[in-house]
Amino acid sequence: MSDLSSEARYVPEPSPPEYADLVDAFRDMHAALAASAPTIDLARSLTEQFRVTAAQLTAQRADERQRLARRPDPSGRGGHPSLIPYRVDSSDDTTLSATVTFTDAHLGGNGAVHGGILPLLFDDVLGIFVSSVAQPGSRTAFLNVNYRKITPIGRPLRVTVSIDGIEGRKTWITGRLYEGDEVLADAEALFLRLLPGQP
Repeated sequence: MSDLSSEARYVPEPSPPEYADLVDAFRDMHAALAASAPTIDLARSLTEQFRVTAAQLTAQRADERQRLARRPDPSGRGGHPSLIPYRVDSSDDTTLSATVTFTDAHLGGNGAVHGGILPLLFDDVLGIFVSSVAQPGSRTAFLNVNYRKITPIGRPLRVTVSIDGIEGRKTWITGRLYEGDEVLADAEALFLRLLPGQP
């Protein structure tokens, strides 16, 4: 389509599996740190290791479009290390179903996922789906999340997505998070396809 932004036309190569392994290791470290009570000596030692690692990665800093965090990952393990990984189980032109498991990195308290994590999950899953099957180069116009029940960490949960309507540059979409048949949270969102030149 001639009116799609350059962002929409840019399709990067998939990230290498070694990057997915790196992201997995980072997420394991993040969860372990969130669940730990390290000794002072260990904290000091790890702080130095983390700073060395950060310096090594900073030396490999890349242009935004060349960053591996932006590239598609067929395994479902890679991607942006701060996002919540999920596995797509089925999808078509208007619906998607996926599995997600929250870790200690996402804990708010009392075994429940932090409330701020759920909008992040929905924004990522819904936004990628809209840009993949409906309108490439779309951004979130609004996202409303309803918290129905406590969302647990450490258990496989199901995410469903459904495109409800498309009008011009606008795509309306809903998402739901389930444990079994119980809805834990749901979201409704509007995504807007960017105009040429919009960031």
